[in-house]
Amino acid sequence: MAPGLSTEWGDWITSLGEWHVFGGLTYDPRTVERRPGVRQVRDDVSRWLGDSKEHAGVFIEAAVVAVEYQRNEWPHCHPLLRLRGGLAPNAIGILGQAWFQRHGWAQLERPRQAAAVAAYAAKYLSKDLDRGEVILWPQESDLRSHQPGLASRG
Repeated sequence: MAPGLSTEWGDWITSLGEWHVFGGLTYDPRTVERRPGVRQVRDDVSRWLGDSKEHAGVFIEAAVVAVEYQRNEWPHCHPLLRLRGGLAPNAIGILGQAWFQRHGWAQLERPRQAAAVAAYAAKYLSKDLDRGEVILWPQESDLRSHQPGLASRG
């Protein structure tokens, strides 16, 4: 993706509302039987996002997840998450453990400012799209927060 376009995409994603968590999710080749393909990664990420409501009240309201590949061809993911009610205590640990227990490592953190979200989105969500993909979740969502001033589909 062209540098200007990736910056615009980062700005657009930032404009969709407040984002509470970003980071990285990887598979552990020592514990995962075989390298997951694109469909498996999509299923694993969707399950992790959907199961969030079962983990101590942490509910992922919207997500944008970039899937890319390491040099060893193993996939890794870069999630950007909006949580219902904002970032609650222990939410990052709960979400990280949910991924870790099934797949591998999770390094999640809270964005310090909106500019960090824009930079993250511009860098990871637009990187290497010819090989990876971007997962928008939930699929029926337009990702906008339900805050005054931001339109949402009814």
